[in-house]
Amino acid sequence: MSGRCSNANGRACGVVLLNEPDESVRDALTVLLQGENWTVKQAGKRDELAAEIAAGGVTAVVSESSLPEGSPAEILDLCKRSGVPVVFTGHDIPLQGAVDLIRQGAVDFLDKPFPQSRLLDLLEGLRADPNE
Repeated sequence: MSGRCSNANGRACGVVLLNEPDESVRDALTVLLQGENWTVKQAGKRDELAAEIAAGGVTAVVSESSLPEGSPAEILDLCKRSGVPVVFTGHDIPLQGAVDLIRQGAVDFLDKPFPQSRLLDLLEGLRADPNE
């Protein structure tokens, strides 16, 4: 494990909640993040996302921008109300839409396919305890 944000006591970096409808992408991101010492939870639907955020302990959300239920604006609003940063991913959103999401409070928008290091760097900046 390269452990970008691993620490001496072996604790996880934080909890990333994945909101990705494509199972293969979700699984690949889970392997990547767990390999970097993140705890990963998955939400396949908007209601699951809301429940996980309400339960607390989520460091960040990584969400696909084109979901069958819930617009990016709704997801961003849900995350903002709970104080949880969100990184959007996608491949079919116009550039202005991505800029608008960032202006409205999203951490970033990563156009698929994106460099894994970019996502890891973003999450590193959001980790639960930067002093570890």
